[in-house]
Amino acid sequence: MQKVDIYRMKKILSFALAALMVTAFPSCTEDRGGDATDGWEKMFQRDDPDPEEDTTPDDYDPEKGPWFLTRGIVCCWTDVSKRSKLDYIDIAKRTGLNCFSIYNADLSSAVWQSYTGECSRNGIDIEFEEHMLSFLLPRELYQTHPEYFRMNDRGVRVDDANGCPSNEEALAIIRERAKIIGEKYKSTNNKYYCWLDDTGDICHCPDCKGLNPADQSLLFENVIIEGLKEVNPDATLAHLAYYNTVEAPKTVKPVDGIFLEFAPIDRDHYHPLSTTWASGKDGRTHGQYLKALSDNLKIFPKETAQVLEYWLDCSLFSNWDESNLKEVAWNQDLFEDDIKTYASYGIRHVMTYTSYISANYVAKFGYPSCIDRYAEGLRDFVKK
Repeated sequence: MQKVDIYRMKKILSFALAALMVTAFPSCTEDRGGDATDGWEKMFQRDDPDPEEDTTPDDYDPEKGPWFLTRGIVCCWTDVSKRSKLDYIDIAKRTGLNCFSIYNADLSSAVWQSYTGECSRNGIDIEFEEHMLSFLLPRELYQTHPEYFRMNDRGVRVDDANGCPSNEEALAIIRERAKIIGEKYKSTNNKYYCWLDDTGDICHCPDCKGLNPADQSLLFENVIIEGLKEVNPDATLAHLAYYNTVEAPKTVKPVDGIFLEFAPIDRDHYHPLSTTWASGKDGRTHGQYLKALSDNLKIFPKETAQVLEYWLDCSLFSNWDESNLKEVAWNQDLFEDDIKTYASYGIRHVMTYTSYISANYVAKFGYPSCIDRYAEGLRDFVKK
């Protein structure tokens, strides 16, 4: 039997198991907000990479370095600044972490300069991953130019989130203000992140309504990168596939310098992605997430594609309430399965949130060895 037939057989068996669970144990699907078989007919469409396809770059040699080139964390300054309780730089030196994305720091302070200087001496890149469209298109402009902002599905211009990506004047403002971000948030690896407003809706005006959320996001990103490149000709910019932009763009094409950042925040965080029937808060199955990843990799370069995961996101597990910290739900087998899955798609750049893993976390739960296991797992992974 050929390998591709085995692949199809696994899917058929998985589908049968899911259907059996729905019949025999209907309560298993109630908490998931729908039938466990939802979307399975799409799973049999072979739009995902062939399992026989070798995605290993021609120049990859496991003896010369790790498969995962970026091995990083995203966290708040308060998480990393109290080094007497939890020293992330020391962790990086021991385990191979090589990128910190830190938000809410005073970038002009002496302690920040000292901290980032030490990071530089230890080969740790510094970057800034944040939602920035409200800065790029200031909300106060709504008073005089409501046409800069998105139209809701009732036909009313609103300033609650994002903007109108079809408005050329709004795009010109965004392009110009992107230079400020390029100057203020200088990354050491030329990667920039100017995410749209978190969970913000899209524009429904006549010029935008035919564009899906990822298309609208990419329209903004294509002008943001222009502004960034005026400050840093080597700048690259993330297209965040997250929340409502997980599905690939349908119409708009990325300009040079845009890289994919795949961030499946609403996935099921208690089953690996390879458990294709599992579904998270948004109702997408893992199979649908992987199809979305595959579709995005047909549009954005595979070589620069990056994953932003939530394996260590204490803020997520604590429901974004730092006064009620929950221990990270670390699952070594799930993590190892996930990075194997991502590697099979050719992904070589990985970040995860570690928000709220701070001095307070250590006081409540002890040393977070899960960070070491995450970093060492990426460092020691061998693509086969």
